[in-house]
Parts: sequence; structure tokens; C-alpha cells
Amino acid sequence: MATEDSLVPPPESRIAEVATGLTAVGLRPKRIEYRDHTSVEAAVPRSFPDASWPQVLALLAEADWFGLADSSARGRSLWAAFHNNAPAASTTAEGANDQP
Repeated sequence: MATEDSLVPPPESRIAEVATGLTAVGLRPKRIEYRDHTSVEAAVPRSFPDASWPQVLALLAEADWFGLADSSARGRSLWAAFHNNAPAASTTAEGANDQP
């Protein structure tokens, strides 16, 4: 039986995938290391093509969490964050409390 750990690629490969993908759509991502997580961040110009957003959202979905900030003072930016250490997997099997 597959475990959660085997279903989610390691953070390093997901970080590389997101950074490479953001570069491919014309953004300039930067990697920032924090104490407990790594973040891939990029400014999003107002001229960013609408047609590229589905690809960007698919990339961001690879992260443990992500966001978009839109500020008239600082412009738009997005980030994808990845835990440095994967959170502990639940020991309860999915559906274990389900009744027939």
C-alpha cells in the first residue's frame, strides 16, 4: 500500500519544478530560505498574459502553501512555499472510521 510520503515528491524536486515553470512563463522567480521553509517568489507584472494564469496556478498547486499579493504600492507578487521537513504523516488510515 502506498503511503503519503511516497505520493508527494520531495520538496527539492517540487521547488525546482515550480521555479523552472515560472521561468518558462516569463517570470523571474527567486528562492528564499527561511528557518522552517523554502519559498519561491516572483513579481507579476500588470502586463502578464491572462492565458498564462492556468499554468501558473497548476505550478503553485505543487507547493505546501502559496499566495498572491496585489498592492497598489508594491505591485503583484506570488509565492509558493515548501516545508523544509515534511509534516508527520497521519497514522490514521483514510476511511478507518467509515461505517458500512
